[in-house]
Amino acid sequence: YSAAAEKSLAGWTWAACNSSNGFLHGRLIPFVFPWMIWWAWWTRKDDVVKPSYWGLVWMCFALLLFLASMRAVQPRWALFGTTFLVIGLVQYLFGGRIAKAVVFPAFFLWFMIPIPGLEAVVMGNWQVSVTQASYEVGNALGMDLVLSGSTIEVGGSLMVLAEG
Repeated sequence: YSAAAEKSLAGWTWAACNSSNGFLHGRLIPFVFPWMIWWAWWTRKDDVVKPSYWGLVWMCFALLLFLASMRAVQPRWALFGTTFLVIGLVQYLFGGRIAKAVVFPAFFLWFMIPIPGLEAVVMGNWQVSVTQASYEVGNALGMDLVLSGSTIEVGGSLMVLAEG
């Protein structure tokens, strides 16, 4: 992937999934994916193989995403397209029934895409919601609570119940 510091797409993904980003789980995906594909094949091994040209539609969409990622210098788009490449290739070679079995493993590849700040956004919103709900329940039970952002303090004491 020439746009990403002279690295291949796989090399860029491996480098982007590092401990400073907190995305080390992304390095496990390429090792789990083949097992998931094998499991999908094993569950559908007795199905009749009926190749379908509709798989070319998915593969063309994946190619467009790859070309757009090259143009925009955004390797994440190419990784996004690998899901559609896998589904399209399987549908083209083996048919729709077998391609349906590969949908979950293919979308599992999205866990390999590093999105900086996603965890902070998701967990931050979740923490604020839980803190707000805890404060409301505590007030309904008659507790003397003070809510300040994502921090709940018991009124009149220094004890902090939740802190963000």
